[in-house]
Amino acid sequence: MRFYSWIAVALACAAQSVAVANDSPRPVDTSIRSVAPQRMMRVRWEAGQLIPTSPWVEYGDFIPTSPCQGGETLVFDHFRGQVFFRGPQYHNPYWANDIQTLVDARYNGATASSIEIGWFWNPNRTDPPSGAQQCIILLFMTEQFDAECENVHEDTALQGVLVDYGILNAGAWRSPLCLRSIGGIPTPATPSDDGNPGTELLGGWMVIYAQAFDLNTGAITLASGAQPLLGYIQGIGSSTPTQWDGDACNQYPADDSGVLGGALRFWVESGCQSSGGDVDGSGCVDDADLLAVLFAFGNSGSGLDEDVNCDGTVDDADLLEVLFNFGNGC
Repeated sequence: MRFYSWIAVALACAAQSVAVANDSPRPVDTSIRSVAPQRMMRVRWEAGQLIPTSPWVEYGDFIPTSPCQGGETLVFDHFRGQVFFRGPQYHNPYWANDIQTLVDARYNGATASSIEIGWFWNPNRTDPPSGAQQCIILLFMTEQFDAECENVHEDTALQGVLVDYGILNAGAWRSPLCLRSIGGIPTPATPSDDGNPGTELLGGWMVIYAQAFDLNTGAITLASGAQPLLGYIQGIGSSTPTQWDGDACNQYPADDSGVLGGALRFWVESGCQSSGGDVDGSGCVDDADLLAVLFAFGNSGSGLDEDVNCDGTVDDADLLEVLFNFGNGC
């Protein structure tokens, strides 16, 4: 399997084939309903197993749904415009999409406090959709997503979230989630290209649709009929047309509406985010950032762009951080 090797190990226990119909993206022809989960927990991968890093948080303990109760910034939105899918009988229980940039480089590596995801659920894989099945969704961010289809994925999955929706009927669904009760999930710190031809490694995210999860062994059983809804990204972050669908690397449409790909949006807390010296958010730590800190030297307060280490004062510590990171991203 060309997909992430650690996912291949973890899913080997599922012992089921991943049948994929050759369907092109088409507009969703049914209403997209909103659903709240029964519970969720924060998880990580270790030695091919799913390891909980928080207790189960039951529904009611993480209301309201995203964005939380204000104080958040939408930094990535791949859920804009008309929503698509690949036909009711298409089945794609695990996939990955890239994060080329966030809305501003200062949010790189921040903690996502809210997310919204969209998917199509069809346990019987019939047309029209039918059946009901326990729905479990896992979402992880990753530091290294292969956007050139060269099979160079590495085991860089960050901590993610496991969401249990209970028994879910067939249909198109969306779910906004406030993640503060589990401490949020980390976003990629280095989403931009590494610059090496043939190994374009961006930030990214991965989604697995499952019907069962064994808390004792960390094993999961894949859903019998699921796929991501597809949305556009334009203006709030950016993404390439590359999406891994199971073990297939596909190029999704890109047009005046933006780039089409797996539907996801996420927010981070609007408080100060350490910028790593990139004061102006250009993606490059250069003379402009150094001058900005020098001109603001001695200022104090909240929301200062030049306060790159978020301690409330523009001082020698901020200057040293710019100097230490000088040239990064340029």
